[in-house]
Amino acid sequence: MQTIKRASDLLEALDRGESLPASWYTDPSITEQEIQKIFRKTWQYMGPLQQLKDLGDFITGYVGEIPVVVIRNQNGLEGFVNVCRHRRHEVMKGCGNSKIMQCRYHAWTYDLTGQLKAAPRSDREPNFCLDDYPLLSIKVDTLGPWVFANADENAKPIAEYYGKALEIMKESGLDLDSLELWGRGDWESEANWKTMLENYLECYHCAVAHPGFSAAIDVDQDSYKLTPYEWFSSQVGHVRESALEGNSKVKIYDAKGSVKQAQYHLLWPNFTININPGFPNLSIDVWCPNGPNKSKGFSEQYFGPGVDKKWAEELIEFNVEVGLEDDVLTNSVQRGLIGGIPAVGRFLTTSEGLCGHFQKLVVKALSD
Repeated sequence: MQTIKRASDLLEALDRGESLPASWYTDPSITEQEIQKIFRKTWQYMGPLQQLKDLGDFITGYVGEIPVVVIRNQNGLEGFVNVCRHRRHEVMKGCGNSKIMQCRYHAWTYDLTGQLKAAPRSDREPNFCLDDYPLLSIKVDTLGPWVFANADENAKPIAEYYGKALEIMKESGLDLDSLELWGRGDWESEANWKTMLENYLECYHCAVAHPGFSAAIDVDQDSYKLTPYEWFSSQVGHVRESALEGNSKVKIYDAKGSVKQAQYHLLWPNFTININPGFPNLSIDVWCPNGPNKSKGFSEQYFGPGVDKKWAEELIEFNVEVGLEDDVLTNSVQRGLIGGIPAVGRFLTTSEGLCGHFQKLVVKALSD
């Protein structure tokens, strides 16, 4: 396993605009450490709060590869390690509503508070007590309309990390509480999760690689604002007048509407929020390692009530096109990183400062 040494030297190099070493994006031992020291010690997104309105509603997800179920019981929202105490089969699948939590392997059955209530044939087992085998608890919290879980018992409430991001999002003209989930889809990519997020965190490449996006959003360095906060990073842009007037030279979506700002936020380490100008809309992405040279995750699309279906489909198509353009870039970067030469790259601190901020959080997490 690669040992993280001389964190101070790495941080100084990042201040100068140097990148992390290529091996940090290709070494399996780095990925293993990231799962333990980053993904199991940060707030990980589980799903929308609107899916947990009623008693017995549940959603499932993962925190650093730990299966998790969040359920509404008589105490409110509670999170559990979604692993049966018997043979460690996952207990709940997907999302829905249930009166019990029952493992589909041997039918060990838990109530909504995680207490084991039945284990077939256990009455013949000496020294076996149902009370000894409840589902294990895991921390749960909400941020606006979203539910998160954290395997770190000492984690602070989620609002202390990202609360200000909610205030910034309101400045876009968007009412988060009014949004309705439109759809969710899984994805996989041929690049390290950090490679992908560093691409997300800068628009230096937009004028070159995203003609549609650049026709809709003013990506000029003096107009497109990058702001690092302690635990999240924000990009704020504005719709081009030519887009509002319908005079774009390339095909884009209709950007006229109540949402005036473009906003793109990364909540450390791997939850991104995208708001585009136009009618009320928001999308999120969750980015996770799938080994050192691949990523996996999922996306959710949200729209305000009554948004025209055709307009929503056009915006989704626009976002998909931008994502495909990014995949071409990040896949190419990953191939360069696998080659390992040069071992270190050079970022522009004025245009790619959020990348450096992100890399510093990675270094600090692994060196701790």
